[in-house]
Amino acid sequence: MIWVIYVSDKPHSKKNFVIGLNQQVWGVKDTKKETIEKVTEGDLVAFVYAISWLKAEGPPPKGFSRVSKEDLDKFRGAVQSITLARVSKAYYTSSDKVWPDDDYPHRFDFDNVTSFGTNVFFGTEFFNSDFVEAVRYSACTQGSVARASSIKSVSDITSITEYESEEEEATTGIEGRPILRLHLSRERDPSLAKKKKQSVIDKTGKLACEICSGDFKKLYGELGNGFAECHHKNPLNLRQENQETKLEDLAIVCANCHRMLHRRRPWLTIEGLKKIYEEQRTESSSI
Repeated sequence: MIWVIYVSDKPHSKKNFVIGLNQQVWGVKDTKKETIEKVTEGDLVAFVYAISWLKAEGPPPKGFSRVSKEDLDKFRGAVQSITLARVSKAYYTSSDKVWPDDDYPHRFDFDNVTSFGTNVFFGTEFFNSDFVEAVRYSACTQGSVARASSIKSVSDITSITEYESEEEEATTGIEGRPILRLHLSRERDPSLAKKKKQSVIDKTGKLACEICSGDFKKLYGELGNGFAECHHKNPLNLRQENQETKLEDLAIVCANCHRMLHRRRPWLTIEGLKKIYEEQRTESSSI
């Protein structure tokens, strides 16, 4: 079971959050007692810290970050951090002073603290909707301990991107009619990709994928000459305005690896996907 706690960036919340992480204990007031009573040893807890609306998305919803459950899709933006931990001591009460404004007698202890990520793009496009709803509820109720009911493991927190999960239920279909799609896109400089590719060719003599080492020219001859894709290591979606992109901020990848990088959100890093690829290749070769 996974419990979710939203922590705001108000001065006292920020201070208490650091203290709680350092001492590996969390507590709530009497008014929130019923939200913490069912926390048991072995459960996972996710601390989601400080969501902010991205300016590039236009004006925020009125009263953000407090939005209704019906407007869950509007509870999005960037969170400063997501921290995961394992409950080491189930719900208990204590009057021992932990925080400066200590009025939190209903507590649980935790260990195995790990960072899920910092400056994470957040919303139903990127995370399981039940997880987002739990964060929204906790935010709207000033830090209640909320249960993400459908999530059984950490891997369930994120969501598969829409274009990666096409279902093939029908045996035939009618396709081809032009449709209009309206969406927010991020401004890109196409000359950067060209410069990146040329710099890699000048340095290595080829365009090999930084993950699987695939070289389209080697595979397809002249047809594949100069073909590769460029991946932004720092996602454009996290930017609130135009920022400088350097060539070292781009990675050369093949189309397959590029899709895998974007398959789960928050997106995998080059190093993370390369580790998965190499582990899988080693496992396959040993069979």
